[in-house]
Amino acid sequence: MLRLTPDGAPAPGNPNAGLLVYSLGHRNVQGLAWDSAGRLYATEFGQNELDEVNRIEPGRNYGWPRVEGTGDTDGGRYTNPLVTWPVREASPSGMAIAADTAYVAALRGERLWTFPLSNGTAGEPSARSPEGGDLTAANPGTRRLLPAGIGDLSG
Repeated sequence: MLRLTPDGAPAPGNPNAGLLVYSLGHRNVQGLAWDSAGRLYATEFGQNELDEVNRIEPGRNYGWPRVEGTGDTDGGRYTNPLVTWPVREASPSGMAIAADTAYVAALRGERLWTFPLSNGTAGEPSARSPEGGDLTAANPGTRRLLPAGIGDLSG
C-alpha cells in the first residue's frame, strides 16, 4: 500500500522516510475500513486458496506472493491475516466497521460476513445471505441489507 499527501509526496509518518510505501505483500486489496481506534483493515483476494482480512500496520509485509493465508512468517518477516476464508466462500469486496463489528460483502453480493473486533484482533466470522437479491451495500448504522439496484438511501 502506498501512503502519500494530496500533492503526491510521501506522507509524514511512513515507515521509511522519503518513500510512498506504507505496507507491502498485498495481492489484490478490495476494501478498506478503520475501527473506532483508528486501526486500518483491508479485505484481499487470495491467489488460489484463501481470501483474507488484514490489519494494516506500517512497514509490515503481508506475504504475497510467497504466503497465501496464514503460514510461515519466516521469523516475523511476514504478517499473518486476522481472518481467512476459502475463495469459494468469500471473494470479499467492500468492508465497513461499526460498533466493533466488521461487515464484509462477498461472493458478488451474495453473502455478508460479520465478525467482532476487539483491540485489533478478530473473533469468529459468521455469514448471512440477503433475502430476495444481491447485497450491494451494508448500512451498519441500521444493520440493513440493501438489494441490488437500490443503493444507500441514507443520504
